[in-house]
Amino acid sequence: MKPLKALVTMALLTTASFAHANDSFRLANGKLIQEGQSKQEILYIAGDPVNREVETIAVDDGAGGSPVKREILTYRLQSSLGGQSLVVITVENNTVVAVEATQENRL
Repeated sequence: MKPLKALVTMALLTTASFAHANDSFRLANGKLIQEGQSKQEILYIAGDPVNREVETIAVDDGAGGSPVKREILTYRLQSSLGGQSLVVITVENNTVVAVEATQENRL
């Protein structure tokens, strides 16, 4: 029973690490794009995006909160794993909140 429990635990930990791995992207030159970086860092690391969408989201919660500026930056970048990847970076108020990457041959 203990080997089965250990196997299940390892499987869950491995799955969790893969789920978290999509919040970053490593370029072929070794530089890393990840959540928490500023928009300026991303532009320095990856250059200008292929596409940029900007939207302002206003949420009325009754407390007079400020609107959120969201930018979706789309890149076609060389991956550290080889090949090109489509990388979509979501920036809110100048901070990266999401990084999603898909290898082109898997599109």
